[in-house]
Amino acid sequence: MTSVRRTVAACCVFLCLSAAQAGEGTFRFLTQSLPDGSTNAVYAATLIVANAKGPVTFSVSAGTLPNGTTLNASTGFITGRPTVVNQFNVTFSANDGTTTINFPATIKISAAGGGGNAGVSFSIATLPDGKVGTAYTTTVTVQNAKGTVIFGAADLPPGLSMNGLTGVISGTPTGGGTFYVTLTATDTGENNNKVIVVLPLKVLPASGTFQFTNAILDNGEIGNTYSEQITTSGGTSVTFGATGLPPGVTINSTTGLVSGTPTKAGSFLVVISATSGTDIITTNRVVWITPSATSSFYWVFDGIPAAIVNLSYDRQPPILLITQNPGPGAGVTYSAVGLPRGITYNSTSGALSGVSSEVGIFPVTFTATNSANGEQITLALDFIVLPPNGGDTNSLPANLWIKKQSIKKTGTAGKDSWQAQYIYNADRRVGRIFDPATQVFRSELGSSLLLEVSAGKFTGSEPKLQFKTDKGVIPASAVKIDESSQVISLAVKGTTISDVLPGTFRHAVTLGNKGFKLDEFFNEKGAFISTSGYRKTAFVVASAKINAKAAGKDTAALSLLLADPAFAYASGTSAMRIRILNGTTVIIDKTFTTLVTGTESTDAKTGQKVFKLKSGKDAEATNTLSKFSYDSKSGKMTLGLKALSLAALTGTEAHVSVELTIGDKIYYTAVTLFAPKAGAYSTKLSR
Repeated sequence: MTSVRRTVAACCVFLCLSAAQAGEGTFRFLTQSLPDGSTNAVYAATLIVANAKGPVTFSVSAGTLPNGTTLNASTGFITGRPTVVNQFNVTFSANDGTTTINFPATIKISAAGGGGNAGVSFSIATLPDGKVGTAYTTTVTVQNAKGTVIFGAADLPPGLSMNGLTGVISGTPTGGGTFYVTLTATDTGENNNKVIVVLPLKVLPASGTFQFTNAILDNGEIGNTYSEQITTSGGTSVTFGATGLPPGVTINSTTGLVSGTPTKAGSFLVVISATSGTDIITTNRVVWITPSATSSFYWVFDGIPAAIVNLSYDRQPPILLITQNPGPGAGVTYSAVGLPRGITYNSTSGALSGVSSEVGIFPVTFTATNSANGEQITLALDFIVLPPNGGDTNSLPANLWIKKQSIKKTGTAGKDSWQAQYIYNADRRVGRIFDPATQVFRSELGSSLLLEVSAGKFTGSEPKLQFKTDKGVIPASAVKIDESSQVISLAVKGTTISDVLPGTFRHAVTLGNKGFKLDEFFNEKGAFISTSGYRKTAFVVASAKINAKAAGKDTAALSLLLADPAFAYASGTSAMRIRILNGTTVIIDKTFTTLVTGTESTDAKTGQKVFKLKSGKDAEATNTLSKFSYDSKSGKMTLGLKALSLAALTGTEAHVSVELTIGDKIYYTAVTLFAPKAGAYSTKLSR
């Protein structure tokens, strides 16, 4: 969120409460009940309030919490492992400096419900601070694991990555701010049991102490004014920006005041940025907006763990994404758009389950509807599927490459513009390719720019599709999709871009059932500069030719594009490997660690490290590396193999997985190959 839209939100400190400055609504608890728990599971719940007039302090004013659990006075988060079976009647108080309100609750702790979160749990409570340009390392640990633990992390600062097998977070931060990091641990020895925790990680600029001094945002209601002041310290002439704010709410770029009247209910994952001279800091926060001043209909969940590819996401008790009970006689129905293939969302229970066979970050919009009165709330978050060895979302590439992109802000409402061109990887097989007759194309940049082409609006046919708004329609939009070359071009004119430049923008693209998500930095002129503008990893196969005609004489030539803010390489010691799989069948597997040498320098304009890699001659007679080169400044990579035997690649089309290992990172994408002639495959759509 650039930190981004996050995989989870509710079990962290920024979900709740905080200081609103001039809200017209009544300070109140949104929370109406708390979940039951078990001595066989970690307990997690959050007290949520709205319309606070100042920083909120929580306390227990009557009764006692379940033995083994604690209440965080600043965040309202209740956590711990209950140790006693009983029914606990508790009254919670919240004080915003002006008013004290109370909330009576009953928490039932039983001994039933084995599985679930029993066993493995995190044994860390904080993450150390970091500094831009200074090497960082820390280790995430767990306790009570029954087998091998696979670690995952979302929303790490740019420049940092996590080793999914050791839990080590390391690298050199390239961006400052306060990042709320979601950590997942999957215990493979106990039915793939999954637990999560969200911890803040502060990164200061290379020099100075520029930082945010308020860490959370207040919650509000449709129809009541909303006001929240963002504050910082250590900066001068600070300007502010925000993406993802609720519709109807904006940020004043000069004062940092977030205000307006919300017009849509749901949970909104917001990125706040602040600029002081050349220092830019960001933070990821969540705002909860209820449908009315009397409604307590909102999303209540303890976070959803990252999935591991080809491992079941099922659990007992199940992983739920549900809402607060909206009242007697009411029923809630759930739906989701954008989940990866193999993952399902139960429309009545809110349970997530299934097995995903594709690694990636999937932007998903969840919707809940109250059948009693028609109230509807949404929640947009990232459903993350990690590779077999876990890892982090910074290293988990978006399979979208920005060829060019720019924003033009004129200073006049309705006169701004945006244009872009991308290379993408997606499943283009028959029955899987984007269907313009039934599916939607959507591209969203930051909080104020949205281009959507509904089903049936594209003209043309495979492989070239196009859309253009009617003459006189403002904003004017145009989209071209060339499915053969995997290129999307788009332009929007006559719009208003409220996000502040320079700044980091969250960019989401949806092409049918394939979603892409990137965080991108635009300079003061509105230019995106590749590859220094990437705040998350991007990796695509731009083109490929594979000849599979004669065993021992087959060849493969790939043109790849890779941008990773945390890229690192050491000559002769960093692992180098390429694997291409057709389903679960390996068709190419080549390790070439000792063949590659590299040089390292510093870009004078950006201050970022630049790596140039190339290969020497391969003496192997089979499975031979014929060429390899990479320039991290341009992102361009070429790779050639010869003397191959590719009997596993047959048919007229195949959707293959590409795994590139560099050091301890594995970059993933999947691309469709076509063979108009037997054995001659390429990325060019041939039908």
